[in-house]
Amino acid sequence: MTESSAADPKEIVLFDLAASPNNMKARIALNFKGLPFKKIPVDPMDRAPIVEASGQPLTPVMLHGETVIYDSRAILRYLDTNFRDTPPLFSSDKDTMSEIERLEKFARSALSEGVGIVFAQAFSGDPDLDACRNASDMLHERSAMLEERLQDSDWLIDDRLTAADVTAAPIVFLGMLPPEIADVSPIAKFFFENFKLGERRERTRAWTMRVMAYDR
Repeated sequence: MTESSAADPKEIVLFDLAASPNNMKARIALNFKGLPFKKIPVDPMDRAPIVEASGQPLTPVMLHGETVIYDSRAILRYLDTNFRDTPPLFSSDKDTMSEIERLEKFARSALSEGVGIVFAQAFSGDPDLDACRNASDMLHERSAMLEERLQDSDWLIDDRLTAADVTAAPIVFLGMLPPEIADVSPIAKFFFENFKLGERRERTRAWTMRVMAYDR
């Protein structure tokens, strides 16, 4: 991450909750496009700054000058629309755009369902580890489509990184956390111990790390 001058009226500011896949998505998009931004960490127990900035409590929230954007999907579309000289996340081709949006929807719904289950168990106080194992099986089964698509390409669409990759990879990443990240917080440790991608996903693992290299 690079910080812009605080005096710049077009400074990009990202209110950021580090472990959230949606926040990872926003950081990856900004770094992929080479856009300098100032990152403001969010205390998950104190959403007042987010509400003050955007009128709602969820992250990520991006400020660009006086413009306020929340929801990671909206942030990605804003970046592509307003920074046309940077590498695109979407496409000018209608069929390709439809495929990107189809895979975004798959990632947000089917692929992320297990993540929601594990988050719920992590905060439950009395976690159901069988539910976590079922969530891991769900991630493994639904990632089979990714493994197949990656057979002949490094990316999900068009031999280039798109919003489909940026949306899906952070979700898969929670099923393959390295030990050093697992030590960052109790929630990360819970995911490291209880949410696993499974075997026979070599291409998916390599692709995930290619995308996550932009999360810095």
